[in-house]
Amino acid sequence: MAKSASRTRSSDRKVTVTTLPARLKEGPPAISMVVGQEQLLRREAIEMLLESLPGGTPDSDSIIRYQGTRSASDDQIREIFDELRTPSLFGGGPVVIVQDAQNWFKSDPDAWVKFFSAAPTGSLLILTADALDGRSKVAKAITKFGLSISADRPFHRPPPWQPDAKPWEHELNTWVIHRFQKQSLKVTAPVAQLLIDRIGPQMDQLAGTIEKISTICDSRQIQQVSESIVIDNSAAGGDGSAFELVDSWFEQDRARSLRVLSDIVARGALDEKNQRVRDPQRLLLQFLALSLKRARELRSVHRIVAEGGGEQQILEQAGIARPFLPRIRKQYKSCDLPRTLRIIETLIEMDWQLKSGSGALPVELIERAVVSV
Repeated sequence: MAKSASRTRSSDRKVTVTTLPARLKEGPPAISMVVGQEQLLRREAIEMLLESLPGGTPDSDSIIRYQGTRSASDDQIREIFDELRTPSLFGGGPVVIVQDAQNWFKSDPDAWVKFFSAAPTGSLLILTADALDGRSKVAKAITKFGLSISADRPFHRPPPWQPDAKPWEHELNTWVIHRFQKQSLKVTAPVAQLLIDRIGPQMDQLAGTIEKISTICDSRQIQQVSESIVIDNSAAGGDGSAFELVDSWFEQDRARSLRVLSDIVARGALDEKNQRVRDPQRLLLQFLALSLKRARELRSVHRIVAEGGGEQQILEQAGIARPFLPRIRKQYKSCDLPRTLRIIETLIEMDWQLKSGSGALPVELIERAVVSV
């Protein structure tokens, strides 16, 4: 492991799992931090780091593993450092993996920084964390002396600053295509998107389904993945989203709104913990909150424009982040001030009906809103 290569270069030391193989052609750095909540990417990053060692992946018995807890004692931290300074009995440099290390950094961060700055040549320390504050001294030391690897799930929808993008123009679609290519299979972006629409954005499930499809294609000597193969070999789970429902409503795409709503009702929607939610009342509450926020933003935009203001005033006064301006601009065109005010009135009435227990069921309330306003 080349100590000079991993410590003296001033190039960017933050990579994704996709770009990691190219970086590891130089060999793994002594310190690697894998940050992100996507477990599949975390596992793949660790596998790549181990495979890049001069002798390839070490035997499991020669890898020392720790599981991070809420805190670590000084003795535990010293034990890790001592392990890395001690030559391995199995040959090669010592390898230590600390899972969920974010809380351990709080125990004597200066000791971690000191070790990172002088990590022994030939050793390999792999740390993982769901998240890490980039402003912390530990994070800065990792970036300076080691390698930071992002294991966050790629976007599975076009970003808000590309409101006219096609449904498959996003990072996760590219990942699916690349995953098929690794199995020597060709797939178009629309067919890859069909798989994402049916499975949802969970990468473990997508990877498992791609593996299943590749086995079937290999047995049939098929090189191009078709729509029918995807449909026949994937369970429809989907990723109905309240965000997409709100966007399509404000853009007056009623057919799309009803289609998304039907998908959510039939399959549920993934929440922030990737749990599938099918509670209609919870969906309505989320729809109300998102829609009311969007309507008030658009109301502010209409006022600012009427007063002669421009983009800078919209950013400052309406509280809209710059990346969202293209989407707001598109919805401003399809939602004039009278319609914006009618939407706000409709949402207030829906909220009253929900809280009073009178009127239609939650899904019916949403249906009426997207059709009538």
